[in-house]
Amino acid sequence: MSELLVVEDLTVTFPTTRGLVDVVKDVSFTVGRDETVGIVGESGSGKSMTSLAIMGLLPRGAVTRGSIRLNGVELLGRTDRQMRAIRGEQASMIFQDPLSSLNPYYTVGLQIEEMYRAHRGGSRKAAGKVVAEALAQVGIPEPDRRAGYYPHQFSGGQRQRIMIAMALVCSPALLIADEPTTALDVTVQAQILRLLAGLQKETGTGMVFVTHDLAVISSIAARVLVMCQGEQVEYGTAEQVFSEPRHEYTRMLLESIPRIDDEVVS
Repeated sequence: MSELLVVEDLTVTFPTTRGLVDVVKDVSFTVGRDETVGIVGESGSGKSMTSLAIMGLLPRGAVTRGSIRLNGVELLGRTDRQMRAIRGEQASMIFQDPLSSLNPYYTVGLQIEEMYRAHRGGSRKAAGKVVAEALAQVGIPEPDRRAGYYPHQFSGGQRQRIMIAMALVCSPALLIADEPTTALDVTVQAQILRLLAGLQKETGTGMVFVTHDLAVISSIAARVLVMCQGEQVEYGTAEQVFSEPRHEYTRMLLESIPRIDDEVVS
């Protein structure tokens, strides 16, 4: 399997009133084409900061060290303008809360069209056709008509589907999904996971799936990176991590997953 993304010794440092603080420390992993790598850990473990570092979206003042290579090209040290050309075209990100990620003042079709034309150009008519196809691909009914709807006119699950359509409209090689199912109920969550798996199979996109939910990771990821307090504590195939965890933190996460055979305390 050829390596699409290579992250080596990634460290992210923030200046604070108490001095410099490493929020991500020496994290290393790879993502192959057609492969899903899960990053798991509790809130504050550094998993989202790792994703933002890959996309060049860290807050101003953050300092990154190490290496992030996408298709063999180093991303660290690139200017904001250079990263804007990469985001959407070569790497895209799905955020946790689509309602806050989508602009309430513009129709969803216009927002997807803006992403597409920024990288691919073309007329609005041609882009409109691509938008309708993208919405249809993620299961939005009547895509031509509903492209003219605003974000608040969709359900939470549909908004997440729209974010997926926007992320994939330019056929990026890498997709980062940052807790995309956290705010959804279990049924819709399963639908989104199936959708992502199906689209990945069709497009060959490599994916980094970020979550605190090991049950979700077990259903979608080939390899798993476990993070705790900004550090990488375990990394291996999903089978290895779930059946033979080496770190105490991983074992604690696994023990926290509800089981149907657990005793009910009344």
